[in-house]
Amino acid sequence: MTKTKFLIDLARLRPGFHRRRFAQDGVGFEAFIWRGGSGPVLLVNGATHGDEYEGPTLLRQWADKWRPARLRGTVVMVPVLNEPAFFAGQRCNPADGCNLARSFPGRRKGRPTERLAALFDQQLLAQATHYIDLHSGGVPYELKPWAGYISGMGGEVERLQREMTACFDRFWCWAGGFLPGRTLSAAYARNLPAMYVECRGCGGVESADLKGLDDGLRAVIRLLGLGAGSARRLRPQVSRITTNADETHLQVHHPAPHDGLFVPRARLDRDVRRGEVIGSVLALDGKAATEVPAVRAGRIVMLRRQRSVRRGDALAALAPI
Repeated sequence: MTKTKFLIDLARLRPGFHRRRFAQDGVGFEAFIWRGGSGPVLLVNGATHGDEYEGPTLLRQWADKWRPARLRGTVVMVPVLNEPAFFAGQRCNPADGCNLARSFPGRRKGRPTERLAALFDQQLLAQATHYIDLHSGGVPYELKPWAGYISGMGGEVERLQREMTACFDRFWCWAGGFLPGRTLSAAYARNLPAMYVECRGCGGVESADLKGLDDGLRAVIRLLGLGAGSARRLRPQVSRITTNADETHLQVHHPAPHDGLFVPRARLDRDVRRGEVIGSVLALDGKAATEVPAVRAGRIVMLRRQRSVRRGDALAALAPI
């Protein structure tokens, strides 16, 4: 197998702060790099989906203000990974309609989204030792914020993933089994300790989410030995660890039965019983509303706020917490 040539070799950068653009095959993204010599390489990105704004907001704040006096390793932040989707204000890339979080590890000669996935995987994940992907509910959904990772890896990698996730102690933990196509799937293939965070969404940025992200990222940097200073005491974290990939696959939960107007009845962060009505979908032609019952008991951790729905759109997700 031919070894990929790095467009920007992080190990060869001089110590200090750098802004670089990674670009190849007609796709690219901006990166901010703090180089402090030998040590771990922590990679963090936002906006894998273009309508998720919490990650970009936090990471641009760090790019403007964070200048550590001592750094034992390298930190790389990509505030907006999916620039076409970001500027279109939508989840997926308008150039091909593809979901970046279903396109990894990508293909250099594929569609634009596949080329972007390949660029990120081959140029940055390949140089990282630890990885964090910052997500949210985007415009259509509101979430009960959580942090998670791919469960079932075992050994040192899973231990590190759990410790990294525990650093985001303002959020609860929801870890699930492997699903293909994700950024974390590509990290999994490289045996990298990796985690993700899901913030509230609804097209906005909550100050509480930014605080949780900021505290968590600082704690991870201390955990990995990148930064100096004593670790703060972490709060106990409510956790749900499962190897069932479908449980954490949000897009398959409670699909809309047909096109129409969604009227939610349940509320976020409330427990529901199996069979309890979560909401109704009203067809635009005046036919009777179709009720959507909970398929199992649990707490509502995702609820659709965008009222317009197409058949198959996820309306809510439950977690047994």
